[in-house]
Amino acid sequence: MATDLSFALLAFSSLVAIVNPLSAATIFLALSASQAPGERRRSVALGLVTAAAVLVVFAAAGGAILGFFGITTHAFKIAGGIIFFGIGWDMLQARRSRVKATEEEELEGVNKDEIGIVPLGLPTIAGPGAITTVIVLMGQSDNLSQSLAVYGAIAAVLLVTGGALMLAPLLLARFGQTGLNVMTRIMGLLVMVIGVQFVLDGLATAELF
Repeated sequence: MATDLSFALLAFSSLVAIVNPLSAATIFLALSASQAPGERRRSVALGLVTAAAVLVVFAAAGGAILGFFGITTHAFKIAGGIIFFGIGWDMLQARRSRVKATEEEELEGVNKDEIGIVPLGLPTIAGPGAITTVIVLMGQSDNLSQSLAVYGAIAAVLLVTGGALMLAPLLLARFGQTGLNVMTRIMGLLVMVIGVQFVLDGLATAELF
């Protein structure tokens, strides 16, 4: 039971750090500047549904996808750890990671009438880092409880992210850009540590083969 609880906490902390709801909220503010409140709520709903669909699909089929391409789980852990380290490094400097969304994608999103699916849902919320996280976590799960914990983490993180998106104007007014940057840096450090741990786990597993 304790092991399952620890895994559930790892799943949630890893995913919430890599999704970074605060960063998603600041991006959403820029994307939805010209939208009415009703349109903004619709964009949030579409973004969350899109992200949920993408993450659930990769959580369920990630192992099969890796097997199809002949990629081992420990190799994916190492690659994922390197990606996390890069994202965390950008976050530590309060920069928007280009692994999530490029400047061109964000600019195109501003000019779109519908931003909920792209670029909000994908890749701002369910970006390569989040997809890698759920695949690695599913690869690490040892039983049904831990597998369900990954899906629970996806639901919980999307709930937190949805709240952050809806409260984005209030958060910016309350904490200011400097306050949001400080929290982003703290989460960036956590993402870097998780990345290093994934690399170490991947190397330790690889030594067994």
